[in-house]
Amino acid sequence: MTTTLEPLLDTLEGARWHQGRSWAYQLLIDFLENPPGLAQIAPWQRQAELREELALTDGGRRLQDYLGRLSPGRLVEACRKETEEYERLFIGRDAVFPSVCESAYRTADPSSARRCVRQIREAYEDCGIVFNKLQSENDDHLTIELEFIAVAGEHMAFTAGLPECRLMWLDTQIDFLERHLLQWAPHFAKELTEQARTPLYREIGSMLGEFMPYDLRMLKSLRNELA
Repeated sequence: MTTTLEPLLDTLEGARWHQGRSWAYQLLIDFLENPPGLAQIAPWQRQAELREELALTDGGRRLQDYLGRLSPGRLVEACRKETEEYERLFIGRDAVFPSVCESAYRTADPSSARRCVRQIREAYEDCGIVFNKLQSENDDHLTIELEFIAVAGEHMAFTAGLPECRLMWLDTQIDFLERHLLQWAPHFAKELTEQARTPLYREIGSMLGEFMPYDLRMLKSLRNELA
């Protein structure tokens, strides 16, 4: 008797992951990059209600529940509190996380830090990806690294009819997750979850810590299927 495994992207979970992973990364980027004012939280609230991708992680489900419970009357106050929390966590001399950069988490001296940033910059350049840095972020800042994975994923989706190109973009994401993001970002995510005092940033930390290793597993499953 023989059995045939259903292709990953034909499964419900695989389809949700593939269609929504860039959206999930963008959600993380937006809330880690800027204070979450009303103009940011309101659109994400409307989207989160409809996005099944959030159910792929426990943190995502809790984030979806939190946003869904924010009635119009509570939304302004919630935005104020979450903005204050963002500033406590990330802005100013006394911020809990004064630097959310790979070199700060993985290196102990300036020479090692410069080498780390150079390796990351070379990874971007090798793929021809250039970022529009609105706030002069470092190349090894978490949001830039997350954006690199999101953009590489979009390139992978665009090359579905070009097997070699698709595998190249697939390998690029696997390599960057293994060599860079997963070497330090889970540690930051754990700290953020522990230090956050508001539901939004507690669940952003949880979702970040869960989604990256999950994404890597799914990318590897797709890679094995296409090899």
